[in-house]
Amino acid sequence: MRDNGHRMRSLRAELAAALARVGPAEGVHPTAVDGVRVVHYARQDRRTKRQWRACLAIVAQGGKEVVLGPDVHRCDEGRYTATLVPLPVVSRVATATPARPLLGILVDLDPLALIDLAARIDSPAGDDGEAPARAMFMGVADDDMLEAAIRLATLLRVPERARVLGPLVCRELFYHVLTGSEGAAIRQFVRAGSTMHRIASAVFALRTSLDATVNVAALAKDAGMSRSAFFERFRDVTAMSPIQYQKRLRLLEARRLMVDEDETAERSSLRVGYRSASQFSREYSRMFGASPRRDAATRRRRGAWPAA
Repeated sequence: MRDNGHRMRSLRAELAAALARVGPAEGVHPTAVDGVRVVHYARQDRRTKRQWRACLAIVAQGGKEVVLGPDVHRCDEGRYTATLVPLPVVSRVATATPARPLLGILVDLDPLALIDLAARIDSPAGDDGEAPARAMFMGVADDDMLEAAIRLATLLRVPERARVLGPLVCRELFYHVLTGSEGAAIRQFVRAGSTMHRIASAVFALRTSLDATVNVAALAKDAGMSRSAFFERFRDVTAMSPIQYQKRLRLLEARRLMVDEDETAERSSLRVGYRSASQFSREYSRMFGASPRRDAATRRRRGAWPAA
């Protein structure tokens, strides 16, 4: 056990060093591999409303905190989170200093790859129950996952190799997630036809139609559930109702448009489906504690923080 603990510490240190070479400065660093980013933060921040991407996040050094509904999730070094649908959450960088910054790698989860891999994995007897009603899973990154992450981080330093070989290593990481400590539950979540898979499909439908009015009855019908059952399951998975989910995503997307694309508050509100500027301003101020223009200006001065 002592040798294994030493090896895991050594692997975490190796991964942190590789990530620091890819992203030596503070911020979220895109890479040559689509959907793969490196995060580097040298300071803690306060709890902030953010959109959490559907991704695998492996922390090599430091720690983060995510609040989803009544639950507070801590992900310190050597642990991972696998979030299967985009979620509006409250989160913060919990452990980081200039000497030991938060260093992690984020890999967007490919639903088709997960479904394909899950179908290829032999499930033991008794592994066909319903998945836990949640969309965020957390576990310890074992040796195999850390070694794959190190190979990916090393590839990222050579863009051509990263573009060709990186997606293969990402697929290997997905395999380790599906066969790890949370693997059985995640396989049930992505299994076509399962209740959680149908809820995930409804989540993505809302996510890709932010400007449309939420029709809970139609979503429930598409999921093959009664309205009340759908509402309950949706709330179990996301910790909010379908209408609350869409509203929070709308406001987070409007904030992104103002900060990243320099859109006006009025145009941002229209792009995410608001028809009343006053309603948008009220709901935005209620969620973020400041008017859209003032909040966006503050965000630009402080710089962007990670969405996962």
